[in-house]
Amino acid sequence: MANRKTLYLVLFLSTLFIKGFGQFLYPFNDNFNRFYVFDEGVFEQLEFQPVDEFFVGNAYLAYFDPRGRFQLYFGGEKHELSLNRPSVYSTDHFLAYQFGSQIFLLEGNKLHQIESWALQEDLWVSDSIVAYNDVYNRFNVYQADSAQTLESWNIYTASISNNSLAYLDVNKQLKLFSRGRQYIVWPTQVTAFTAGQNLVAFQTGIGDLQVWYEDELYTLTYNTNGGFDVSDELVTFYDDLGGFNVFYQGETYPLLPYRPLFSELKENQLVWSDRNSFFFTFYQGEVVRLESYTPDKVTIDNDLLVYQDINGRLKGFSNGEKFSISSRIATGFNQINQAVLYRENRFRWHINIQGEDYTFE
Repeated sequence: MANRKTLYLVLFLSTLFIKGFGQFLYPFNDNFNRFYVFDEGVFEQLEFQPVDEFFVGNAYLAYFDPRGRFQLYFGGEKHELSLNRPSVYSTDHFLAYQFGSQIFLLEGNKLHQIESWALQEDLWVSDSIVAYNDVYNRFNVYQADSAQTLESWNIYTASISNNSLAYLDVNKQLKLFSRGRQYIVWPTQVTAFTAGQNLVAFQTGIGDLQVWYEDELYTLTYNTNGGFDVSDELVTFYDDLGGFNVFYQGETYPLLPYRPLFSELKENQLVWSDRNSFFFTFYQGEVVRLESYTPDKVTIDNDLLVYQDINGRLKGFSNGEKFSISSRIATGFNQINQAVLYRENRFRWHINIQGEDYTFE
């Protein structure tokens, strides 16, 4: 068992540095309801009772133990952060949590307090930005080890992505904070908006769908009522004739002249099925047909697409390549980041990370 360290709130008055970190942790409760984490090829038991709420990043695991205490597993060690439950916000690279007006952040190998006077309400947290209102009615962002005030009024409508924050200011203008700069995107109130990576997609008051991308405005369709979705660099939408399209890096790509039977968009991965049940993905401007059928289950996380083929084995797609994840039939599978847990049977489980397969029995 890893060494235990107890860290009480008073210690957060100074910065805490934690040594080292693994990659792509996978927590799970086993058949006997013991709580494990898979880390660097090792299955480590953390609790003797099940854990029903946990938060996973690329290199950390936070959870509430059976006693309700807030625990952090990081760098092969378990740290008790608090006896009480904070509000927790988890992304691949950031772990933010709030006690009252205090906000704490784990970024890289540094755990520290970033704000003492935040309002007790939802934060907006991504892989590189933490946004919040404070008790002085200011709207602030924390990025790259420093905080700055964006507005002298509180903000209540916002959308955040990996590196961008979109919000409506007190005058209902749509603004974007991206890569350390602030932009006025649209001077009048919009009906809907969603931030992506270096972009924001929004619907104007008359129903036009616009995208602000790299300091340019693009009109995708007029008087749309089909809605839109955004994830990282991709914006999917339906045009005036009901066609299914994707906007990517300043270009619009028609995918289908009708609505797909199935579609999912997450973390720069888009998959869909046509009327023949053919299964497709979109990768860097190219349409790739993956299968001539639609899989029953598809998961997407951390730029990895996983699905079960018609023979019950797991396939993956990442970085433009399709590959096998399991040579055995899987009775079930789940995915966290690029770690895939699949069950060969009730007693033999496997975790596959980037082609390496580990067995848990």
